[in-house]
Amino acid sequence: MSDIDEIKARLNIVDVIGERVTLKNAGRNFKGLCPFHTEKSPSFMVSPDRQTFHCFGCGKGGSVFDFVMLFDHVDFAEALETLAERAGVKLERRFADTPEAKLRQKILEVNHLAGEYYHYLLTNHAIGDHARSYLKHRGISDKSIETFSLGYSPNDWDGLASFLRKKGYDDSLLERAGLAIRGGRGYYDRFRGRVMFALKDHRGNVLGFSGRVFDPDAKEAKYINTSETPVYTKGKVLYALDVTKDAIQKANEAIIMEGELDVISSFQAGISNVVAIKGSAVTEDHARLLRRFTDRLVFALDSDMAGDAAARRGIDIAEKNGFDMRVLSIPSGKDPDEAARENPGLLKKAVKEAVPIYDYFLSSALKRYDGATSYGKKKISEELLPILTKIDNPIVQGHYVRALAQALAVSDETVQEGLTRVRAAKGRPLGEVKKDTDHAEATLTRVEKAELYLLSLLVQGKTPQLFIELQNEMPPDSFHYPAVRSILKELHSYLNTHAAFATKAFADALPPELTPTFDEAFLSDISGFLDDDERFPREWKKAVLEAKRLGFRKHMEDITALLRDKTVSTDRQDALQEELRNVAADLSSLEKGG
Repeated sequence: MSDIDEIKARLNIVDVIGERVTLKNAGRNFKGLCPFHTEKSPSFMVSPDRQTFHCFGCGKGGSVFDFVMLFDHVDFAEALETLAERAGVKLERRFADTPEAKLRQKILEVNHLAGEYYHYLLTNHAIGDHARSYLKHRGISDKSIETFSLGYSPNDWDGLASFLRKKGYDDSLLERAGLAIRGGRGYYDRFRGRVMFALKDHRGNVLGFSGRVFDPDAKEAKYINTSETPVYTKGKVLYALDVTKDAIQKANEAIIMEGELDVISSFQAGISNVVAIKGSAVTEDHARLLRRFTDRLVFALDSDMAGDAAARRGIDIAEKNGFDMRVLSIPSGKDPDEAARENPGLLKKAVKEAVPIYDYFLSSALKRYDGATSYGKKKISEELLPILTKIDNPIVQGHYVRALAQALAVSDETVQEGLTRVRAAKGRPLGEVKKDTDHAEATLTRVEKAELYLLSLLVQGKTPQLFIELQNEMPPDSFHYPAVRSILKELHSYLNTHAAFATKAFADALPPELTPTFDEAFLSDISGFLDDDERFPREWKKAVLEAKRLGFRKHMEDITALLRDKTVSTDRQDALQEELRNVAADLSSLEKGG
């Protein structure tokens, strides 16, 4: 038995989740208010039989490992170690025991001490007076200095290095951590004479630093950052997420800014769901990290994203990760730091009035080019068509096709033709859209919802008996929802080879791609009538009739669509007409009998 299987065997998911979420009995399952989104009526279900959870409101679900990763905002390795400790399982190989992990831990230790050193000099030493005066002039409060662990690096040759040597750390480690540089006269501090911003991960570990000069006459670069190290990569860090993650999750919105001072000033102004990116673009790592906390990004960047290629790449990444993206117009064209200090009310208003990202792109292009001239139309279309091709949702894409057509005074078909040419130039098959493989986020049709509900009754009720009844009414091949159809076929094979139906054994044998659909059906809350010998049969009969009725209607729609196809032969059309009459007769008979 693997470590993972042993942990699952020793732990009950109901106990683990029950320590964080108030759960109430709901038949064979438990339910409560979802911890991952705001809701008033419980739609969060936990199954002790399946050892899984599923929220019917936000779609999140999975095993006990998935829950801990989502709830504690940790990766799988951390969840594994947390649950192993709880279960009393000694892991065969702890991640912390590898040479790489030990080096990372040493660097985190030395970074933590460096942060304390910088912070002490800023807040408790005369050498930090000038830096404190600078921050006060910028409107940074003493409370923010503590909250964001601000510091000061003295303009000494090796003040920090000397301090850390006394703590037992050698120069080579300081170099690996990006705190010291080797020169002709030995090692010296990388950061000197700067206000220091600690760059932390979302758990509060100090990964690196950003140092800002505050002398207006300084000839050096305004900012310098920690070079890439085993713990710090610029494209993976979001400044202040350790402080603001709860506010982001509560608001279900992260406001993306460029600089540390933008974030701190906004935070002081009461806008607390903010982070800063170290650069002008959201990366894949940023997107994956933010996805743990929110579904919406609001960009409040200093630069013009419409003209910034790196920022545009970040938008593409965020789009692929399914974010709702918006852009706020910073009051008076200032950066968020200045706007927050001068008129926080206006900045808050701008946050509320943030526009969808594609509206921003459209308005930005129309401001910079004259859409009434042929040259302006050319420039606007060259800028916007490649952007519109990347919108995966065809409804959303159609909305902006129409908006662009109206803005340029051309037909929708003309814009669509432009999109076709852009796709063809990129080698993308015409009409291709991204397939939504995430079951939780997929929008189900009425017939699919009816079939999923029928599956819920089947797998939670007396399954073998109900399956025999269902086969007589609706064999698996007649189902339109592919996942439900596949589960029913698997169930048919299982019941032919097993004397009884064991939920866990059957579910564990399913192909992984079918598990989310099965769990959704098995965790559906039907506890109100599941054990009622009078109500359940009535509900079962009603559900079968509804699924059949909607299935017949869907079948008729599919046939009608084929009949409109002018490439279909005459013989095939005759056969389809006959099939349509038969299905219509079946539907009529069902509705009269039901």
